[in-house]
Amino acid sequence: MKKRIINGVKNGQSLCEYKVAHIVEMLRGKKEPTIIHTDQGSVYSSKAYNELIQDSNLVRSMAQAGKPTDNPVNEALNGWIKEELFIDFRLEECRTRDAVKDVLCRYVDFYNRQRPCFAIGYDTPDNYCKRFYRGELEKKDTFSKRILTEEPKFVQKRKDTEK
Repeated sequence: MKKRIINGVKNGQSLCEYKVAHIVEMLRGKKEPTIIHTDQGSVYSSKAYNELIQDSNLVRSMAQAGKPTDNPVNEALNGWIKEELFIDFRLEECRTRDAVKDVLCRYVDFYNRQRPCFAIGYDTPDNYCKRFYRGELEKKDTFSKRILTEEPKFVQKRKDTEK
């Protein structure tokens, strides 16, 4: 289901396994797969990360190396979030880590519960999710026919065109 909801925010000085473990724990028990789209950083390509998500409902999606345009939806979303954090939530006025954490928590609440989203018919992500689980929205079968492979799709396509 395309919910456009922010599931969690972790702030820190560097990305580490702890944050990924936090996401896995937060999503434990969810029935639908959650796609985590990342760059090809060392954390996401590590053996530890892949072992951590192996038995979860997380689906790994990775951008091509050096191509921020590979994921324009997330890049645009990050831009909008940054703009709203600075313009509407005055992030630049934060002087402590706790102040930043407070602003991020308020923003996530605003984004999920109050901010209308074009992609889901100008509903809020939280309300859209509730409507979906009440059966008010059409369920789309987006994962049952998906074939997960070790080889990325772009490599498979390249091989197919070379034949």
